[in-house]
Amino acid sequence: MKNPVITKSSLAFLKKLAKNNDRDWFAKNKGTYETEYANMKRFKDALGEKMDKYDHIERNRLHRIYRDVRFSKNKLPYKINRGGSFTRATKWRRGGYYFEWHLA
Repeated sequence: MKNPVITKSSLAFLKKLAKNNDRDWFAKNKGTYETEYANMKRFKDALGEKMDKYDHIERNRLHRIYRDVRFSKNKLPYKINRGGSFTRATKWRRGGYYFEWHLA
């Protein structure tokens, strides 16, 4: 697979989400989110394939965009960053990897 790339449209979506972080806006732009989510999954899968060449990766995840606001002072419903994790294979290989991209 080609080199993993975070698309400009994914970053543009995060910028728009940062300015309009509410449920109504998100509901209107759900189709765009799903397209960008697919782009983010392709990035995660490509990165996982590259990493599997050097380490044994068992599982990879993309973290959810919805924030848990129950105990937080920040009540914005959506994260304006994206992240994920890779778990190393077998119980003998502890630890894992975390990646994240966000607006500076």
